[in-house]
Amino acid sequence: MIRVRRLSEEPGAPEAEAGAQGVNAIDLVLKRADLKAFSSRVLRIEPGGHTAFHSHSREHVAVVLSGRCRVETADANTEIRGGMVVAIPGNEGHRFFNPGSDRLALLVLNFFTEDEQKPAEAPAP
Repeated sequence: MIRVRRLSEEPGAPEAEAGAQGVNAIDLVLKRADLKAFSSRVLRIEPGGHTAFHSHSREHVAVVLSGRCRVETADANTEIRGGMVVAIPGNEGHRFFNPGSDRLALLVLNFFTEDEQKPAEAPAP
């Protein structure tokens, strides 16, 4: 059976990572014990908000659903907009920043290596 969710009706949860500001996250895969090397979520970032600057061994692929996103690394700042995709390799320090005046919606796909554990998923509603 298919399951339809309306992201605009989901409260999400504030990003708890130190250094994050104005970030709300929605886990797309709520509970799947069989998915050990993948996770996905939507980050809703308010104008001027950002994730913490961080790095990890997993690769990200991020798709801008709406708004503007500045991807900041130690070497460059790259702006992407709705319909654009960015791939961030593992161990690349980065953060996502909303330079616009509208809320940014960013779909983040995480690909985990064998040595990195996927965080626990939220329980199914």
